[in-house]
Amino acid sequence: MKAIALICLLCLSTLFSFGQALTSKIFIVKNGAQTLGPTQFYTTLDPNQVISVKNNGYVQIETDADSLGVFKGNNYSDTESQLFAKKPEPVFIQLEKGKSYYFKIGPIMSSQHLDIEEMTERSFQLYVGLNELSGHLKKYTLSNSKVSLMNSK
Repeated sequence: MKAIALICLLCLSTLFSFGQALTSKIFIVKNGAQTLGPTQFYTTLDPNQVISVKNNGYVQIETDADSLGVFKGNNYSDTESQLFAKKPEPVFIQLEKGKSYYFKIGPIMSSQHLDIEEMTERSFQLYVGLNELSGHLKKYTLSNSKVSLMNSK
């Protein structure tokens, strides 16, 4: 009798674990070599919400999507943007559900290009810890059904 109850309990716990949606986490910290302001970009899941990575903090993006389209913000005002700038094309990155990704991002000196470096979890934690950024996390939750911004102190 105990064996049957144990098997039923195991089946129920497996069923509930498959019912929960796994999310991917993307951690981004700014390369602090330059202090020209925040590095800004947008995603295709919420193209109206700017994601800003500042020198004194880092960002966590959590999503249930299997890919995330990212495009760089422009430096024009809304009226200039409509006249002079073409809408940027997104770059899609494939994500494995349940996996975490770590990046360091920053502008290249005297250029409009961004330098993006993928990091390991340990090197990311070391960078954040040694630069005393651990208390400055901004969290974004992006999904196909809802988009929200949460600030963590």
